[in-house]
Amino acid sequence: LKPFWRERSGRGRLLSDQAVLLLPRLTAMASPPSKKQKTDDAGAPTEAELAKPDAPPAEVETDAPPCSKPKNKEAIRFLTQDTTLNVLPGQDGNLLMTLADGGMQHLLAGARASLGMKSGRYMFEVKVVERASVGDHLKNKYCLRVGFATSTSSLFLGDSEESVAFDYVGQLAHNGAPPGFGAAAILAPGTVLAVVLNMDPSSPNANTLSLFRDGARVCPPRPLPEALQGKVLFPTLTFRNMSVYVNCGPEALAPLPFKCRMIQTAAKADVFATKEEAPAGGKFEVLLPVGLPDEGTFDRLDMFLEKNPRYTELSDRMLSTWVEKSGVVRPRNTGSRDRGQRAFGVRELDDDSLRKTAYAIAPLHPRNYVVMEVKGNLLEDERKTLLDHFPRNTYKRVAHVGIGRPTAEYTKRVQATILKEKQARSDRQFQLQKEEKLRKKLIEKKRKEAEKAAKKAAKEAIKKAAAAKKKADEEALKKKAEEEAAKKAAEEGKAEETKAEEGKAEEEMKEEKGEEIKDEKMEEEKQESEDEEEEDADMDGDEPEESPPTVELTDDEKKLQFIPSEVPDLAPTVLSANFSKFTVPKKSEGFDEMKYEWSSGAKAAEDYLKDWIQDRKVNSRVEELQPSAWFREQLASFQKVLSDWMAKQKEYRSSRQTIAMEADSKKKYAIAKLAQAKNSIAHAVAKATSRKRMEGEPPVEEEVEKIKAEGKEAVENAEKEVAALEASVAEQVKADALAEEAFNELDVFEVDDVLDAQGGMPLFRDFKPEDWSLLMHIFELNLLVHAFAHDVADSDRPGVHINHLAFYYKKYYGRELWPRDFGVETLPEVVSIMGDKVLHLTPKGVLATQLDGEFESHDVFVKLIESFRRERTLRADLGEGNAELRISTARLPGGGGKGYSSKGQRFNVTPVGPVWAQITPAMMAPMNQGFMAMPSKGCGKVRKNFSAKGGGKVGAKGGMKGGKW
Repeated sequence: LKPFWRERSGRGRLLSDQAVLLLPRLTAMASPPSKKQKTDDAGAPTEAELAKPDAPPAEVETDAPPCSKPKNKEAIRFLTQDTTLNVLPGQDGNLLMTLADGGMQHLLAGARASLGMKSGRYMFEVKVVERASVGDHLKNKYCLRVGFATSTSSLFLGDSEESVAFDYVGQLAHNGAPPGFGAAAILAPGTVLAVVLNMDPSSPNANTLSLFRDGARVCPPRPLPEALQGKVLFPTLTFRNMSVYVNCGPEALAPLPFKCRMIQTAAKADVFATKEEAPAGGKFEVLLPVGLPDEGTFDRLDMFLEKNPRYTELSDRMLSTWVEKSGVVRPRNTGSRDRGQRAFGVRELDDDSLRKTAYAIAPLHPRNYVVMEVKGNLLEDERKTLLDHFPRNTYKRVAHVGIGRPTAEYTKRVQATILKEKQARSDRQFQLQKEEKLRKKLIEKKRKEAEKAAKKAAKEAIKKAAAAKKKADEEALKKKAEEEAAKKAAEEGKAEETKAEEGKAEEEMKEEKGEEIKDEKMEEEKQESEDEEEEDADMDGDEPEESPPTVELTDDEKKLQFIPSEVPDLAPTVLSANFSKFTVPKKSEGFDEMKYEWSSGAKAAEDYLKDWIQDRKVNSRVEELQPSAWFREQLASFQKVLSDWMAKQKEYRSSRQTIAMEADSKKKYAIAKLAQAKNSIAHAVAKATSRKRMEGEPPVEEEVEKIKAEGKEAVENAEKEVAALEASVAEQVKADALAEEAFNELDVFEVDDVLDAQGGMPLFRDFKPEDWSLLMHIFELNLLVHAFAHDVADSDRPGVHINHLAFYYKKYYGRELWPRDFGVETLPEVVSIMGDKVLHLTPKGVLATQLDGEFESHDVFVKLIESFRRERTLRADLGEGNAELRISTARLPGGGGKGYSSKGQRFNVTPVGPVWAQITPAMMAPMNQGFMAMPSKGCGKVRKNFSAKGGGKVGAKGGMKGGKW
């Protein structure tokens, strides 16, 4: 327990990994006698059993015989290119330490020896020197695997079929099935692990591996994976947060139960030594691939690494792969391939700590590097910063430019890769369909078997019922025969003769009936057997094995120059913010050599980049763009004018309605006055007649005529007043008709003042909420076009592309631009609603306008909308069904468009023809003071009186509300 107690971080508390491992043993050892007795009863080991060491397995290896072959003289080393970046070798080269800061404490380290085995039986040892002090919060903070790998394998043992390794407890890792990362948590300093590789064909344990701990065998010999047999295998180890000493000979640190030579003392013919290649010109290369996003950047890198395996990739992709192979799991990358989305849940891994550490220590490990930074390698400032990490006296700095049209070799590889992926998808789909077909076949087979069993059970039931009926019939027949025989017993001679004949006849009948039943039964059984054989043949018949269909590339796929990827090289926001600053590297930036792979030189690459940037400016959006003060001033000015226009329209309509209501009120008052005069005469006549009758005298004609003569003047005056008012109304209607005709014949674009287009009528007098909404959107899109050009201030950007119209609209106006608000499905259809006289799309899909950006007057928008309205009215009169304008009005200022239906909501009446023609008797009634709303058809129930100033309410089916119709 000493190693565990030495690493306690607090008194009375063990480290979490150790506590879990020790808890069962400590609990059993510390239990009181009574509790221990219960534990023993439950089958747990006793103290004596716990104290007793495990019996070592029987040794199967024998001592190595003397060897007279020439011995290897090459010293075993760990070359820099065969170690990970976080490995720090000691002076003798065999003491290996790991970095434990800047995020490196989460990563595995790997190292491969320079001497590999081809044959024979040899061993090497790894001794744990110390374990780094890292935080207790780290999960699986220690790890150690020892084994063998090929010269081209990964340095992370067990992740491919080119390596095999043991962990601390003897579990074997191979081809992506590594053991637990925390297996070395209880591996104390001073422990020696030894791996014996037996490749001696004459040995009974040929092609096996064995693991020993402190000289004792941990597991029986494990078979060497078939993929590694016959290959040169190099001693390799993978470890984390510890310092280890690798002993390859000549003497073992912990002798084994048998004599085994160390790999350092192996026969020369049994080993192969990797030579450290001297860099050309005495300098290592640091290569910067320069390519445009999503144009084969990482594919070019993979092709280069396949041809040049001695180069080490340095990129965010490499770091992410390293982290994942170290046991840290992250979600699927949805960011970019250049700087992927970091979501490991570890601070040092999610921020730039690991990247900074890797780029800081890389120059200290001299080797050939490929630094893959898609964005960084295209920006001059970042290229210079990156080159400063690699000093000129150690590294040759090379720019590998891949900007231009791909080479034939690359295009051929792209087509092959696309075809391979397409074939793989087709094969998976074929296999799924095959499995689904087999599943349905099994379900159908089970269904038929169930039907078969049901039919068989039904037939058995029928047979049993028939047999029972037959038996009952035979018994009844026998009983009847006995009764008949008893009746005829008196006639002895005749009875005997009759009995003999009946018995004979009965026997014949039975024989015939039995043969018939037997024949029928045999026929039924034969038919059933044939049906079952046919069904079994149908279900069990082996169908011919089908091969997956061979796919081919379509014409569009054959035109692809780059392999499509679900994850882009750069995130859209990063690309939008930086692509205009992309440049082709120059030698003056600090490069020692320039290589152009897809172009003939710097000029061709620059021309290609210029065209690419120009095209990108058209099709990409400016993420960082913000509305300017100029835009806000223009928008505020228009909003004020729009509000004034809408208020003027309401004022005009209100005044016309007031005039009409006053005139009609006077007319009705005169009519009522006339009726009152006539009623007064009739009342006076009736009163005089009644008085005479009461007095018993006949009516005096002279008195009646006198009464009528006295009231005649009042009646005539009332009739004249009514006639004058009717004539006045008729004249007003005629004048309104003439004014309406003159208004409709106006050339809207020749109107000088939209507030007084004709006789005090504003040009927008007939606008509905949809017209106001259309006017507002036309102005907003027109202003957006000019504001974009003003705020971007880039002549290479022609304008707002239709694909980004919704994005810029929301950025400038703070709300979404939904096509469904215009009754259409797409944004190009929205633009077409505005009319080609104002807004249109260029052949490249850029929104363009024919109006200016700054206006002395906004009257042009009213004129445009009035012309559109008249055109739609004409189309509707001609019977066109699509003439109606379906635009949401919810965004009009002042809530003017929140509804204009007649279901209890406020709405504006749009007069068609003279105002006088729209006034009905239900609108007014004479009163001494003010007016009263009178119920009429379509007006709902009147709730209360209202004054001319407004304030009354009318029911839910239209009519008055708030003094407005």
